[in-house]
Amino acid sequence: MNNDTLPFEDSLFINQEAKYILSLLNDDVKSSSWLLTNGIHKIGRLENKEIILDDVTVSRNHGYISVDDEEIEIIDEGSTNGIFVNGELKSASNLQSGFRIQIGKFNLIITKVEKK
Repeated sequence: MNNDTLPFEDSLFINQEAKYILSLLNDDVKSSSWLLTNGIHKIGRLENKEIILDDVTVSRNHGYISVDDEEIEIIDEGSTNGIFVNGELKSASNLQSGFRIQIGKFNLIITKVEKK
């Protein structure tokens, strides 16, 4: 998977292995998305991260999302401003579809991909 963000409406057709979609919200409208397959998805300000959130409120190595067949979890890697899940500061948290995540100034939402 590359570092490009995908329009939400197009992202479902890109990768049939995606288990979840992480979407960036602008005024509660989904503006960019990342497909989350099984594995580790690094989050940070640096270009070598899969999920790049380019702002000084995001640490270079902010955290990561771990996805497997059983669960999805977000883990803070000692970031300066932390990770908020549904408004609560968390060092680690299991996620569910519909959960809202705040990383720095960015608001995101996780959505489970339903296979037909």
